[in-house]
Amino acid sequence: MKKFLSLVLALVMTMSLVTIGAGATEYKDLTDKKEIQYEEAVAVLNKLGIITGYEDGSFKPTGALTRGAAAKIIVSLMIGSDAASSLTVAAAPYKDVPVTNTFAAVISYCKTAGYINGYSDGTFRPTAALTGYAFAKMLLGALGYKGTVEGFSGSGWTMKVASVGNTAGLYNDFNTPFQGNAGITREQACQLALNTLKATEVEYKGDKVNVTGTGINVSIDGSDRKNVENTSKTDGNIQKTNVNASGKDGLMQFAEEHFTDLKQVAGTSITDDFGRPSNKWSYKNVTVGTYAKTADFSFTANGSGDSSLDKLKSLGIDGYKIDKNTAVMLNNYNMASSVTNTPKPTGAIVVFPGTTESALKLSSSTTWMDNLTSFFGNGVKVEVYMDDATADLIKSIVIIRTEMMEVNSVSSKNVSLKAADDTAPHQAVATVKDTDDAFASLKGLKAEDYTLVTYRLDGGNFVVDSVAAPQTVTGALTAVSRNDKSEVNGVTVGGTAYKLAKVKDFNTFKDLTAASISASKKDVTLYLDAYGYATYIKDAGSTSNYMIIGDSYQTLVNGKLVKTLTGWDMKGVETSINIGTDTNSYTFGSVIKYTNTSKNNADYEVSTVANPVKPTNTVKGEKGFVNAAIAPVNSYDNHISDGTNTYYFASNVKTIFLDFNGGTTVDSIYVKDGVANIAADEIYKAATATTPEIKNAQLYVNSDGAVEAIVVKTTSSDAISNNTMFVEYAASSTSDNGTKKYTYNVWVDGVENPDGQIVSTDNIDGKTFVTYTKNADGTYKLSAVTATNTSTSSFRLTLTKENIRTDNKNLVYSIKSATTGAPAVKAFANLSTIKANSWGANDGVLAGTPAATELNLGTAKWADLTDNGFTSLKDLYNSNLLSDTDVIYLTIVLNNKTNAENVLKVAQVVVNGFGTKAPSIG
Repeated sequence: MKKFLSLVLALVMTMSLVTIGAGATEYKDLTDKKEIQYEEAVAVLNKLGIITGYEDGSFKPTGALTRGAAAKIIVSLMIGSDAASSLTVAAAPYKDVPVTNTFAAVISYCKTAGYINGYSDGTFRPTAALTGYAFAKMLLGALGYKGTVEGFSGSGWTMKVASVGNTAGLYNDFNTPFQGNAGITREQACQLALNTLKATEVEYKGDKVNVTGTGINVSIDGSDRKNVENTSKTDGNIQKTNVNASGKDGLMQFAEEHFTDLKQVAGTSITDDFGRPSNKWSYKNVTVGTYAKTADFSFTANGSGDSSLDKLKSLGIDGYKIDKNTAVMLNNYNMASSVTNTPKPTGAIVVFPGTTESALKLSSSTTWMDNLTSFFGNGVKVEVYMDDATADLIKSIVIIRTEMMEVNSVSSKNVSLKAADDTAPHQAVATVKDTDDAFASLKGLKAEDYTLVTYRLDGGNFVVDSVAAPQTVTGALTAVSRNDKSEVNGVTVGGTAYKLAKVKDFNTFKDLTAASISASKKDVTLYLDAYGYATYIKDAGSTSNYMIIGDSYQTLVNGKLVKTLTGWDMKGVETSINIGTDTNSYTFGSVIKYTNTSKNNADYEVSTVANPVKPTNTVKGEKGFVNAAIAPVNSYDNHISDGTNTYYFASNVKTIFLDFNGGTTVDSIYVKDGVANIAADEIYKAATATTPEIKNAQLYVNSDGAVEAIVVKTTSSDAISNNTMFVEYAASSTSDNGTKKYTYNVWVDGVENPDGQIVSTDNIDGKTFVTYTKNADGTYKLSAVTATNTSTSSFRLTLTKENIRTDNKNLVYSIKSATTGAPAVKAFANLSTIKANSWGANDGVLAGTPAATELNLGTAKWADLTDNGFTSLKDLYNSNLLSDTDVIYLTIVLNNKTNAENVLKVAQVVVNGFGTKAPSIG
């Protein structure tokens, strides 16, 4: 074989360069790296240039290996990727492989070497898929196995390849048993090729005999196969088991001949980040990576049975041995060590018996066995590695726990995580920095998102190794199951039963009873780990919650008037509760507590809530709300006061402003993540001789005594008109069982009919701004916006070019400008008079507007009904269609409260017309 290779290499030196390959993306840069199951094989083969990524940065691990690509891999293994890419060919090796074919040269090489055979029709079919055994046959040929001797042709050849390949170790370390008759994928081909690099080469003893005669032509190869010896300095580059201390075995592994700069170290001290026995690879003295070996046993579920021995029996490892040198690594913490490092994950230290190996078949009363089995559980990955020298001795046990956590905070530099529920046991982990591998997966999340976190000990701290999004299931909670200790061990959600994960937020499951299931009036959300076990549940058996009341309505149920309160929860999410025949009056805009009930045709009843209990160091307080804050708040503050107590803000605090829109009900809210700037008059007004004290804020305080929401009962100057649209005209109207329905043409944020024309039972005049909510049946509830001093307002605005500030063309001068000599704008009219079919008659000064107030239209969304493409004041100012004296007719919607610069922010603008004639309004 060596003589043949030398001839080939000499031939290569004389050939011109022809590049063969699909690209050269390095493993670390592969875009689909997370999809690769055989990381070690792909990384090593990629480093050697034998199989590379595509030009688009992907590897396509599950893509089929073609016959042509297989030939390229074989030749690259034999003579190196550079030399393989340099091969040329003068004649077509097969009739369907012309010299111009990308793989013609390597196919010709393999044909000459006897690694491949064509079909009986003279074709090779280079683009056809390859079976695992067909590729293994080629690799065995590269290792020196002779097909003529081993029976790799004719009927039954696959059985021969299966047997010889298994002996050579080609099928080791596959995630599932190797299926040689099936097509082989690119990453499976890498695993076969990696096993070839580690495999020992063979040669045959005995002379080759040729017998010729009349009608006879017989060639018999020497059939005495033996391993090739290695007495060179490369011996030990690929370390084998059961060898001397230097790792040498005196035999020639394939890589030791063909890739002399490639080294694999597999000593007892080589472990990965989780403590798993591993291989460490380097090429030309540069580390490729450290990769865990394939475990002899792998479990992700708990053993069955009452005793520890029963559980071990059910797992199939009760007959193996263990001793004091057996390591138990829990997320890289040595649980079998007498060294009690800090911090330590939950779990008992396991001290195994002394030097005498003890079988795992003792009584369940053995303490170390009880400790050991306590680490197994649903959703916990447990890998068992056997000792290479002693077949039935367990060398190490590696346990990897994954926990559901909640994102605490996200910034451009780091992400912090916390327990999914602050009352649950929790493994604290270090903040993830932008230099950590997990940061890329976390930076797109936001506070309060949930993620599955796999952590490990690193330098005295538990760090985040990787994260993954949990699978969620939403549906009715209909049943729970319990173990013999009456502990909840499963739930049925949406008609499907789920077992509980061992590592879970226990408190969300432990109190589930028939009564709590009955109390769940809405669907629950169940979070599953990577193995399909339930790890967290929300809204299960919730007996109380909090909401801001926005409105109420009554419906007739079984002859009784039933009341429903609508509003928002403490995160600003719309919600509603049925309080049955409750006849009490409630103040819209107030925070209330509600509790499950089955009385009075109700799902919930509103309960009286005192201020929350302030927690101690050991006891959590009761959630609740405080009436109310009295001091202004700055966005940089970390606390707020009610005059008596100081409350600190939670990391996920929200500021919620209410828009009463001039009426008694709350039409919309404005939610700001974090703390907003809240002016003194927005949060508190002291009593005077003629007016009582007014507290405009409530604080929602969690069980830690931290503020999670500041509810401000007025509109912020930072808030910009939520849920508003412009009704241009009624396109049609119909009558449905006596109820009249109107179809409207509308504009939302400058876009005409973004979801098509809308239908509403509310009769709205044309050219009007409205607030809206969408009903469950697809119709809309509309309410005309009126002018007020402290919330979303709408006005007619008439102006000319001279009224636009020329310095930035975003601002319009007020009616009483602070700038001497600046033109006045007779611009503000109350929307209550907009039904008149003329402009100007009711123009007037906006009540309460400071003298220096200006209108800022710079960030407004524009709708131009004139179809001239006006999208800003600058467009109007520069337009050749308008003279300096032409009147511009606009309708605007804005927050009618000035900010610190005495500027009113306009949210939306509608251009109704321009010129000397005012447009029609109705």
